[in-house]
Amino acid sequence: MSAARVVTTYHESWTRGDMVTARSHLADDLDFQGSIDTFTNADDFIATLTGFAQMLTRVDLLAQFYSDDGAALLYDCVTNSPAGTIRTAEFFGLRGGKIATIRLVFDATLLRQAMPG
Repeated sequence: MSAARVVTTYHESWTRGDMVTARSHLADDLDFQGSIDTFTNADDFIATLTGFAQMLTRVDLLAQFYSDDGAALLYDCVTNSPAGTIRTAEFFGLRGGKIATIRLVFDATLLRQAMPG
C-alpha cells in the first residue's frame, strides 16, 4: 500500500471516529511527538487521540503532500472547545507499510488552557 493510501486512510478514519481502522495503520512502536504529548507506542497514542476527537466538530483538510515513505498534511481542527479552530501540520514517516513516526505541530496555547488540570 502506498504512503498516500496509508496516510489518507488513517486520517479519514480518525477524523470520522473509526479508531480501530486508524490504529491498524500505525506501527506498534509508533514514535509520536506533538506540541503537547509524546508517545512511544500506538495504543497510548490512540487513547489520547480518541479523547481529542470527541472535541471535534469537523476537520478541514487544506493541503497534502506525499513521498514514497512519508507524507505531510495541513488541516484545521474545528473544536467545540475554547481553543476554537486549531491549524495543524502533521508529518508522517512510514516503515513496513505502517505509520512509524508522526510529528504534529500546532499552537497549543488555547488548547492547554482548555484542558483540565
